[in-house]
Amino acid sequence: MMIHTAGPSIVAQGLLTILLYVGYTASAAHAQTTNIVATPPGVGGLGTSLSTSGNTTNITGGTRPGGGPNLFHSFNQFSVGTGEVAAFVNPGGVSNIISRVMAGGSPSNIYGTIQALSTNLYFLNPAGIVFGPAAHLNVTFSAYFSTAPQLRLSGGGIFSATTPALDATLSVGSPVSFGFLGPGPYNPIVLSSGTVLQANVAVGLIGGTIQINGSKITAQRIIVGSTASVGDISAQPAVVDPFSGAVGNGQVQATPGTLLLAGGGAVIPASVDVFPSTITVPAGSQVNRTIVPGTQRVTQLEVVGPSASNLSPLSFVTSTVTTPNLIDPVVFLNRAAVMLPQQVPAAPALLLASRCAAQNDGRFSSLVQAPRDVTPSQPGVALAAPAVLQEVETESEAPAMPTAQGYNFITAPVIEPWQGC
Repeated sequence: MMIHTAGPSIVAQGLLTILLYVGYTASAAHAQTTNIVATPPGVGGLGTSLSTSGNTTNITGGTRPGGGPNLFHSFNQFSVGTGEVAAFVNPGGVSNIISRVMAGGSPSNIYGTIQALSTNLYFLNPAGIVFGPAAHLNVTFSAYFSTAPQLRLSGGGIFSATTPALDATLSVGSPVSFGFLGPGPYNPIVLSSGTVLQANVAVGLIGGTIQINGSKITAQRIIVGSTASVGDISAQPAVVDPFSGAVGNGQVQATPGTLLLAGGGAVIPASVDVFPSTITVPAGSQVNRTIVPGTQRVTQLEVVGPSASNLSPLSFVTSTVTTPNLIDPVVFLNRAAVMLPQQVPAAPALLLASRCAAQNDGRFSSLVQAPRDVTPSQPGVALAAPAVLQEVETESEAPAMPTAQGYNFITAPVIEPWQGC
């Protein structure tokens, strides 16, 4: 692990740490008040309901595909005031509560407590996330917070904060990875001095610049990943290398007083994983780490140095993701009925979703979602055009797609249905 020190004369922190203090303090000014607004129906709403009891906002309802292990929520705003609680209610049998703040909202200022009992919590807000000095987690298992625009599910589903049409792909599939769709910068995650984040299994902070200002994080495993480009970072706590799909390095910043402490467990070994491995600290500070000799895993990371050290406040931008003009309906696993027009070969296009193969009489058809026609492959792979996608079911079985956000609805003649995936 490398350490990078930053003094007043060093321009290593780049655009993300330029002193745009006005934007930072503007979001912090609203941090003392709980502001949770569910996304209404028809524009990405998932049936989320809110009720207040004392200092607690109870979050119920949501969308639970097939009555399975995943419960999805959608918000337009999500901030928690000091001394207040945002409680995600588990109706029973839910393993993963997965929530988003739709793109275009404000950063989430978490100055109180987030609670999710008997479940894992996954929280996305592309506008940014700030944990205040009194922020706490009351989460039974794992808690992941990310400014990525989407969370990929096993089986090809995508939970998107930018493209609500992809809600049709939500399923019982387990969370796989946080997906970053193009070059950044992505909005930051900031931990204030005094913040204490604790979970019984894993704590994950995944996004643009991650700035930890003298905060403490404890869990069996701690995953801190920053990226500034297209790629994927794992959302599974037991995976060996959570950053194997990340392409572009971002920046992790920390000040003295920061302590990341991994305790380990029966299934998940103690590990503090940081990406990139170069950590930016103020001039005169240093990073001390504890390594297990047998596994070479870092189990404790502590930043020490001058107590007055600090980092420049980070800026938050209103929009970090430009959604491509997608061709629909091509993402719905075995449901599309389209023939895509060919285009002149161009630079490789980013593949946004999983493929799904269907078979009929020994023949296969693969189905993908991409910003232009591409050859089917695994998620996150850049591929050249053109290509043709074949029909997998009849047109009548394909779901109706919205035309908002510049979508193109393409239909094709009905041909022989294929066996589903």
